[in-house]
Amino acid sequence: MSRRQKSSDSGGAMPATGAGLIRFFEEDTPGIKVGPYAVMIFAAALIILVLAGPWLFKLFAPG
Repeated sequence: MSRRQKSSDSGGAMPATGAGLIRFFEEDTPGIKVGPYAVMIFAAALIILVLAGPWLFKLFAPG
């Protein structure tokens, strides 16, 4: 079995809580707030539009 080293033996102790990370993600930054589902739907719609583009161009092109 391997031995576990104490945090003082490994070169420095980590903080007991993740308060720094929580504070970082709670900061309000300026800009548009977009959820992950909206991004996925927008990306899927863009892919479909690009793939259907040549067909749509032929369908709606004048002449």
